[in-house]
Amino acid sequence: MIDLSKLQKGIYQNKIDKGFNVTDIGKEIILMTEELGELARAYKNSNKKPAGKISHKDEIIDAIGDLMVYCLGLCEMLGVNSNEVLEKVVENNKKRTHTGNM
Repeated sequence: MIDLSKLQKGIYQNKIDKGFNVTDIGKEIILMTEELGELARAYKNSNKKPAGKISHKDEIIDAIGDLMVYCLGLCEMLGVNSNEVLEKVVENNKKRTHTGNM
């Protein structure tokens, strides 16, 4: 299993090594929004079938991966443990109700 905390630190170190942003939270949010736009575009250009049969899957997965990297990097920038963040959200989601409607 992947240790998110270790991965988080590695992502942050890569940002430092490459000269990427490590201080401006707003800039990270904007970049994440751009990645979310890429994800939406990939879905828009797909055949919109169920997940197992969707086209443009590689583009969708790439955008998801980029978003995950940004989330982990942002956690490190904020000095929070991504494992704890994710565990808390998962536990909160277990208590939530959902109608299934969008």
